[in-house]
Amino acid sequence: MKVVICLIISMFFLTACGMKDESTPTPETTQRPTTNTTETVTEVPETIEKFLEISLAEDSMKNPYGLAINAKGHIYVTDSGNNRILIFDADGNLVGKWDKEGSEAGMFNSMGFGGIAIDATDQVFVVDNGNHRIQKFDQEGNFLTQWGASGTENGQFVRAIGIAVDSDGNVFVTDDGNPYIQKFDNNGNFLMRFGGSGEGEGMFKHATGIAVDLDGNIFVSDYETKRVQKFDTNGTFISAWQMGEDIGVTGTPEGIAVDIDGNVYVTDYDLGRLQVFDNDGNFLWGVGGKVKSLNALKRPTGVVISKTDQIIIVNQSSGKLTVIQKP
Repeated sequence: MKVVICLIISMFFLTACGMKDESTPTPETTQRPTTNTTETVTEVPETIEKFLEISLAEDSMKNPYGLAINAKGHIYVTDSGNNRILIFDADGNLVGKWDKEGSEAGMFNSMGFGGIAIDATDQVFVVDNGNHRIQKFDQEGNFLTQWGASGTENGQFVRAIGIAVDSDGNVFVTDDGNPYIQKFDNNGNFLMRFGGSGEGEGMFKHATGIAVDLDGNIFVSDYETKRVQKFDTNGTFISAWQMGEDIGVTGTPEGIAVDIDGNVYVTDYDLGRLQVFDNDGNFLWGVGGKVKSLNALKRPTGVVISKTDQIIIVNQSSGKLTVIQKP
């Protein structure tokens, strides 16, 4: 179905989570909104009400990856190639930047393709993988605490990527250089880890995205084994599934999110698709087909679902956010 959508940004609002060639101050915030651009996308499934992409008119994003949304509907994006966090308001305007580069508290260094997560109190957790740490901020960007170091022991990181927070405020981190999921309390105290290197049940080769549902089930995407795995709150393996059942082509999972109904949203990094599953991994619907060049998503990574049922996706290669109205 070919649909031409011409929406003025002021009439459309955002409310609301790698590129494999990698690339105690309060961070500054912008005072003036930055105008965004809207593009027409032609290949749109019949179930999608709206499909548009938003990008910065100036100072464009470079290899954005992680995505999170707070209670006010403000969207936080890790603009990884520029070592910064960008914040958009509910109208899609850029209203803040945390862009101090370095290794001191509150700064970022070589974020690569690190994720971002926000807890129920709007505290922000950022993967700062160049500095082998997780940093915690309040919603205004004031630095609160940090944890981590280079290594493979408990509480250490080699190349942290994904991050998620459960309803109790516990923080989960994936690490494709140290193939375990590590769990911390809200202040960074190590609690447990599970996984290990391999392709067996409960093991990882290149874990990327991670999400936790309201029941505490943990979902992890693995870029290399091309599967999504589900675990209980204690890290016990429950099930696994692959992507691409609807088109007969195995996909490459990257970003992952879970909505309030327990449905699981997974981006396909290589094909440029989004696929949605129920809580047990049964395919529900998808965006995009077999032909990569015809798919509207371009190297999609982070994904979040807003309270108004908008699905927001990061396009890493194009440096844009795609917004879909949930069918």
